[in-house]
Amino acid sequence: MKSEPIDPRHGESEVPNPRYWVIFWGEAGSSDEWELVDCEVDEALRWAEDRAEGRTYGLWAVFDEGTRVATVRLKGTDPNET
Repeated sequence: MKSEPIDPRHGESEVPNPRYWVIFWGEAGSSDEWELVDCEVDEALRWAEDRAEGRTYGLWAVFDEGTRVATVRLKGTDPNET
């Protein structure tokens, strides 16, 4: 991991209340998707960990970008990615 100091004034916008997507992956490529709202990232992580039941999962922050939905992966990977 690398770290560098930043100047937060360079940020152009802020998302004060992001949504979170949690995707649990099961065997044979099956998935179980959830959207979490009105929570902080630590609450979303705890929610996912409490419900993982041994499954692999990923957590994304989600926000609207005009007419598009943007996501930022916070934890995990998609086992279906190539």
